[in-house]
Amino acid sequence: MSRTASTRGVRPALNRIQRGLEERRGWWGRLLEQPLLWAAVVVVGCTWLLLPRSAANLPTWASGDVATFDVVVPRDMSLPDEAATEAVREEARAEVLPVYDFEPRLRVELSDGVHELFTTCRTYLAEEEGGDRGGEAMPPVAELTELQVDEAVFRVFRSAECSDDLEIAVVDVIAQVYRALIVDDARELERRGEQGVTLRNLASGTERVVPLEELSSVIDLRSGLELALRARLLEQDAVARRWIKPMLEFLDANLVPNLVLNRAETAQRVQRAADRVAPRSQVLQRGQILIRRGDTVTPRVAQTLRVMSERQEELTFYSTSLGIGLLVVLMAFGWWRILARFTGEAERRHHLSMIFLLMLLFVALTRLGLYLAEAVALHSQGPAMSDVESYLWALPHAAGPVTVLLLLGVQPAILFALCQALAAGLMLGGDFSVVVYSLTSGLVGALAAQQFKDRTGFTRVGVVVGVANLLALLVLELYRGLPGLLEAKVLSAVCALAGGPLSIGAATFALPLLEGLFGITTDIRLLELSNQNQPLLKRLSLEAPGTYQHSLSVGNLAEAGSEAVGANSLRIRVCAYYHDVGKMLKPEYFVENQRGPNPHDVVSPSMSALVIQSHIKEGLELARKAKLPIAVREAIATHHGTKLMQFFYKRAQERIDPEMEQVRESDYRYPGPKPRSKELGILLLADTVEAAARTLENPSPTKIQNMIARIFTDSLEDGQLDHTELTFSELDKIASAFMWVLTNMYHHRIDYPGFDFNRRQDRREPSPVQLGTKALAASG
Repeated sequence: MSRTASTRGVRPALNRIQRGLEERRGWWGRLLEQPLLWAAVVVVGCTWLLLPRSAANLPTWASGDVATFDVVVPRDMSLPDEAATEAVREEARAEVLPVYDFEPRLRVELSDGVHELFTTCRTYLAEEEGGDRGGEAMPPVAELTELQVDEAVFRVFRSAECSDDLEIAVVDVIAQVYRALIVDDARELERRGEQGVTLRNLASGTERVVPLEELSSVIDLRSGLELALRARLLEQDAVARRWIKPMLEFLDANLVPNLVLNRAETAQRVQRAADRVAPRSQVLQRGQILIRRGDTVTPRVAQTLRVMSERQEELTFYSTSLGIGLLVVLMAFGWWRILARFTGEAERRHHLSMIFLLMLLFVALTRLGLYLAEAVALHSQGPAMSDVESYLWALPHAAGPVTVLLLLGVQPAILFALCQALAAGLMLGGDFSVVVYSLTSGLVGALAAQQFKDRTGFTRVGVVVGVANLLALLVLELYRGLPGLLEAKVLSAVCALAGGPLSIGAATFALPLLEGLFGITTDIRLLELSNQNQPLLKRLSLEAPGTYQHSLSVGNLAEAGSEAVGANSLRIRVCAYYHDVGKMLKPEYFVENQRGPNPHDVVSPSMSALVIQSHIKEGLELARKAKLPIAVREAIATHHGTKLMQFFYKRAQERIDPEMEQVRESDYRYPGPKPRSKELGILLLADTVEAAARTLENPSPTKIQNMIARIFTDSLEDGQLDHTELTFSELDKIASAFMWVLTNMYHHRIDYPGFDFNRRQDRREPSPVQLGTKALAASG
């Protein structure tokens, strides 16, 4: 009969067992197989949780109100400060030097005009002497030149006959006066140019900054020009004294300032300087007291509170949400790629869903801790107690990595610590110190928890994490220069130290819930189940002591085999302890518990097969009532696979006439299912090997080795290990481990002198109790 045909009859029983194993999962188990769904949930949920927020319930006090409690700035922020911005702009305007235009070409133009005037004058006088003018009262020179020339000046020119000496004298006076700087208002220059002036040469197009000291010789057009001209005219021999006044009036009327304030250019430069000033902000540091209880709210504080409340909405701007969301997407994709390297398809889907849910859970826990810290700081008094940053050091950053370590192992825990550190940094506004602190706490927690396997040992892990938090805080404070109050630093140190126990407390509280939620059996739970005082094991030892001893021996074998191939040795040992608990309901039907007649001798082989098969279903029922984890229940269901009960099958063939009725092999096979992991495959082999080893007479190493090889070969040929992913190399290692354990278990000892334990005791010989009684009587 083929294997397919032989297993067809046990399929209904197999389905019943599978339903029994999956009854606690149901719709939730199906949801955990949808990692894409949970990836979408974690992206949306974490993005919302990671958005930086101001503290909730900010007061809406108006100017003049009295503060009813201290208001502490919840996070570092900068708010627009119009007053400060305007003050800086005013400073920038004041620093702009006035622009004065210097025109050196005025001297040349005026000198050319004077030359033209004298030339015209001489021409007129020559024409007058020739009689061409006919005694005109006013010469045409007033029409031919742009200079202002009155009758008095013209008479001076006629008196001097427009001589070359007078012309030279006038041009020299113009040159001397224009050698200095002439301004329209010297007092305005002094007032505007206290810091100097910007002097632009209109002829060359250059400009330079001139300090006020260099402008001390400037001539004021209104008050100083007349004196300067008079002094220069008096020095000229060609100018008679009677000509001083008209010549002075002529030069004063035609001389214009060569240094002129360019108001338009100055105003433009002032405006540009003001425009270049960046808007100033009011920088508020986290933990800073904005206003104390009992103080009157100033307009500035009222404006700050209003802007802080508005900022709470501004922080949810689409770009920020999109950026955080994309980062969470990258994290989820990274988990997908990394877990693909270490797990199979079905296990990967389950683990991904777990990771996404844990990310959401512990990000929410951090957000809750942040909210509590802000609430405590907001309603506390004093600068130290009101510093929200001090309380943030107590956030349970190690809770997530420790939980992931216990559920999935150290590699996912380390990666989870990195993701959580990035999330904490985002949540607290991108603070680098938060990322370093969170990463340190998470890594130390995961690595320290790896060394402990029971819940009581977690107390020491909390202390280790707390000390690591304190050291990390010290390093960060040294890096930042130890700012702030001493009281605040002491409070920060206390909170950092308390962060370790808080993290481990959170992980310890969440772990049992997560074990049931995800169907994961942690090493801590396995250690609890390995306690021999567990009710089910205690009952097994009393009601089926032979099965109990068999289970202990199977545990030793299975543990050695799992260690040889790097499987979970603790898990397989605990599974071995419970794999045969179903036998204690009918212990007398199993040979290791029989102390009298064998009940199988009086029942049919088919009935015996049903009784033997029933210990699996009854074991699953006992495990369900005892709330044993799925991992142990799978071991109960699969520790025989679909193996054939050879003894009863052959007995049935011997008792039934082949011509009348055919014995179906499927009726004498265990219902299964077959093992689906390395640990369960090793348990199947260990159970068979241990039972077979008890049948050996004078078990020598050769007999043990041949027995192990035959059982391994039979299990392979029967397809019992098809789904365990065990390789031939690993099977060789497991066989060697079994060989080592069994040879040490059944090693030969020398005979005790004077005691022949192998000799059959004669019925007439007194028993040891009788001998002891006689000895006591003789001594008495």
